[in-house]
Amino acid sequence: MKDKEIKQKAIEADNLNFHDRTDDVIRNVPATKGVNEAVEAITSHIDKYDVPDELEENS
Repeated sequence: MKDKEIKQKAIEADNLNFHDRTDDVIRNVPATKGVNEAVEAITSHIDKYDVPDELEENS
């Protein structure tokens, strides 16, 4: 993406999300070739913060 396109996408994002007045920046991010590290990170996060089903309160 060229800088002009990125700025235009940021303006469009701000217009679509009128509650958020931050400076949104849209960038191209290269895809990772190996997802193992990402899977391990999200699994660790879930394991750390997720409450087991038997301990959850039924509302």
